[in-house]
Amino acid sequence: MHTSFQQFIRLLRYAAPYRASVILAVGCLFLIALLNAVSIGSLQPIFDGVFNTEGGGSGISLPGPVKAALGNRLVQLQAFLQAHRISVLTFIGAALFLVFLAKGALGYLQQLQMRYVSERVQRDIRNDLYAHLQTLSLGFFSRRSTGEIMSRLGSDVESLGDASTELFKNALKEPLNIIGLIGLLFLIKWQLALLSLLVLPVAILPIVKFGARIRRRGTRVQERRAELNTILQETISGVRVVKAFGMEEYEKGRYWEASDQVFKAIMRIVRVDALTSPVLEILGSVGIVIAVWVGGYLVFSKSLTPGAFMAFLGALASLYQPVKRISQINNNIQRGMAGVARVFELMDLCSDVAERPNAVALGRMQEGVELHNVSFAYEADRLVLRGVSFSAKLGEIVAIVGSSGAGKTTLVNLIPRFYDPTSGTITIDGIDISRATVRSLREQMGIVAQDTILFDDSVFNNIAYGQRDVVPDKVVEAARIANAHEFINALPEGYATRVGERGLRLSGGQKQRIAIARAILKNPPLLILDEATSALDAESERLVQEALDRLMQNRTAFVIAHRLSTIIRADKILVLDGGRLVEQGTHAELIARGGVYSRLYETSYRGA
Repeated sequence: MHTSFQQFIRLLRYAAPYRASVILAVGCLFLIALLNAVSIGSLQPIFDGVFNTEGGGSGISLPGPVKAALGNRLVQLQAFLQAHRISVLTFIGAALFLVFLAKGALGYLQQLQMRYVSERVQRDIRNDLYAHLQTLSLGFFSRRSTGEIMSRLGSDVESLGDASTELFKNALKEPLNIIGLIGLLFLIKWQLALLSLLVLPVAILPIVKFGARIRRRGTRVQERRAELNTILQETISGVRVVKAFGMEEYEKGRYWEASDQVFKAIMRIVRVDALTSPVLEILGSVGIVIAVWVGGYLVFSKSLTPGAFMAFLGALASLYQPVKRISQINNNIQRGMAGVARVFELMDLCSDVAERPNAVALGRMQEGVELHNVSFAYEADRLVLRGVSFSAKLGEIVAIVGSSGAGKTTLVNLIPRFYDPTSGTITIDGIDISRATVRSLREQMGIVAQDTILFDDSVFNNIAYGQRDVVPDKVVEAARIANAHEFINALPEGYATRVGERGLRLSGGQKQRIAIARAILKNPPLLILDEATSALDAESERLVQEALDRLMQNRTAFVIAHRLSTIIRADKILVLDGGRLVEQGTHAELIARGGVYSRLYETSYRGA
């Protein structure tokens, strides 16, 4: 687990490519801090030189070494100021206006550059996080809800963006202002500055303490938001079930409860945040009271001029504003660091399916697939598959049967390395698939599942998904083979028609035929068909089955099917029971054996 400091440094590294903008902004901040001190420090000569009638230069308060260096010129300076009061006031007013104008221009440039950096950092981290998600195995997505993952990419990255905005836009600005103002205080009267600033170290304690508390509570807010996103995602994607069972009021209550938890978590932060400013206000007032009393005494005793005293109070009052802003900036950064921690936690996750550094690229399959004593467990203490061994030659159709929960889908998910076996090996043409590149392995396969996923894009792009520089005629030919061309042409915009989210504008049979066309266009030597014709009406099932029959020609096919005709003509039937491969052979051989398959045939497949 990374410490807060390591996460902070890691966040800063994302700004490294934009160092030119950072340097420009920091330069602007230095100039702003300098001009800020100058604009406040100019109060002293106004009050001392223009309004003080004492001669001999005694009315101007300056540090001893500066007075000694000026000598008689100080007398001449005060005489000049007294003689040209209106002109000097006009000049100082114009100079102050130019100072504020310069500060405004520099502030605009600084904010523009820092916001550019913070938005770039946010964009880069979001892109890196999404890219990393693409590398994670199916196991990760089965363990995490979609709502939580979306929350990491959404509210967590936004929270991180808020932290980076505060960091790059404001966190550098206020310390420089504080340094400039403290320097001015010491320049005016260092003894009074020491007394007035005694309370400043004490002010650091609530800043740190409140910031740490906000960060902990900020993590809780992000977790609550993730839970809220999960409910939202589930109820929207499952809206048909919600309405079918009349659960609208229940889901409304569940969402309201989660929303209320987010509100309560946020209010716990607000209470701490709101306490920061009053605490620092009270601590700051102690320093100002000391300055007023001691400074006033020094003015009465002629140790400090009224102009110097006014400039000192102006600088001290201005000093406590950036100190209070730093506490607010720290609170905002700590709140954002909760998102930083959650984002980097996800980015540091390793895929369960790792590609070896020396992985080899598989050529197109020529011989077949073999499983050697393969076992698999989703959880360490619960095996789903136990010691499965079999082979499937090129061109063979292998049907996989068994009762629900026997491990059929898990078995076919191991072949494209959606998961890695807990023990045992899987080979293609004698090469252990764990030694092959993931891309070259999955290029061997076409997958058509019961739950067909299409993207909210055109029919054409869904068929051509994963194929580069595809020829349109090839897409149409694949659609014809898949019995899809006729219904596609009948769509409002033909192949350019958008299918909607998850293909919701199409029927189940139409979606399946587009998925089959996609597999045909890929032209893989190995097919995985997982209940591809279940839950379809008779006519759709006939069209889909015809398309599947064409697709399976001259390919190795692993078929999880409920249709007896598909199972009977399979070259090999694998019978799973409780995660074990209990029987394998042809339909006739297994019926004659009178074992598990024979019972399944009588209870489940006969008449199907």
